[in-house]
Amino acid sequence: MFCSRCGTWLADEAASCPLCGLVLRPGAMPHATPPAAPATAILEQVTYAGFWRRFCALLIDVIVTYFPIATVRALLGLPASGSFDPLLPAAWWAALFEVGIDWLYAASLISSPWRATLGQAVMDLHVTDLNGDRVSFARATARYIAQILNLLTFGIGIVMQVFTPRRQALHDLVSGTVVVRSRHAGRAVATPVMRLGSG
Repeated sequence: MFCSRCGTWLADEAASCPLCGLVLRPGAMPHATPPAAPATAILEQVTYAGFWRRFCALLIDVIVTYFPIATVRALLGLPASGSFDPLLPAAWWAALFEVGIDWLYAASLISSPWRATLGQAVMDLHVTDLNGDRVSFARATARYIAQILNLLTFGIGIVMQVFTPRRQALHDLVSGTVVVRSRHAGRAVATPVMRLGSG
């Protein structure tokens, strides 16, 4: 989640904000309030994931899911990888399994406390909603389904990530999610955190 006062990215179990001292849970002892910082420091709390880092995470996920998919295809008498043949019933079963395993893999892990698939975790990426909170399984599912828009736009939906302020691809915009890095990793972008209900 994000601190509602200064926008710092916090762990779900945080009792107070370490930057501004805002108490998040009644009765919790707040951190000592640090000296006032310039306004620009508040703008550098969230690092949105870059295109190539997300691409590397995708490659890792493709490798991870390839092995169960290839195993099922081999059991069905199909090559481990290949084009889809609509005339073969086995190809339909293989395609159904591939979509199912991809969906469960992405939606289950992104909605888990990890907030990331294995590839995203390796690349220090986390998927959150627009408030910085963990997404539900339903929203993670919607995010997975929305990826079909990237195919329908011939990849433009992915490329647009480079041009959006929070580095959101089309499926992120549709599902209301962002992909971020750890607050201390890399170079933060000088973009204020957008919170629902804020001005």
